[in-house]
Amino acid sequence: MLSRSLRPVTARVSNLATNPIRSAVFPGHFSIRTIAIATDVTTSIPEPATTPSTSEAKAPRVLPYFIGRNNFGAIPAYHREKRGGNLKLTILKRAEGDLMALKQDLKAALQLSDDEVSINSKTRHIVVDGHKRLQVLNFVKTMGF
Repeated sequence: MLSRSLRPVTARVSNLATNPIRSAVFPGHFSIRTIAIATDVTTSIPEPATTPSTSEAKAPRVLPYFIGRNNFGAIPAYHREKRGGNLKLTILKRAEGDLMALKQDLKAALQLSDDEVSINSKTRHIVVDGHKRLQVLNFVKTMGF
């Protein structure tokens, strides 16, 4: 039950006993709070923008992979430490599609060697040696995710 301060101001109380169908289901006197929503019908529909010619328009780059967001809406790149803190890793999660293409693009963007970027085939995570979370986030944002 919402506290009194969080209840909507424009609510009206309807009685179930006045409805003959519901009074058979819910005998007795009940009150249910319903919300009346007013919509503005006078809003205008925006005009479509003029389409530029095909020479001016750039087709969006279609990538063979996709990087999703976590439950908080952030890019899922994390720092991990293993072997007592001597091994520092950056893990990129929630990648879908062609992970080899993502690995190659990430390797080229961060100027890393082939040994420094790997794919965990079970969890489908991209693992980068070193704490490079900010560089990975920058790469992901520039790719449009």
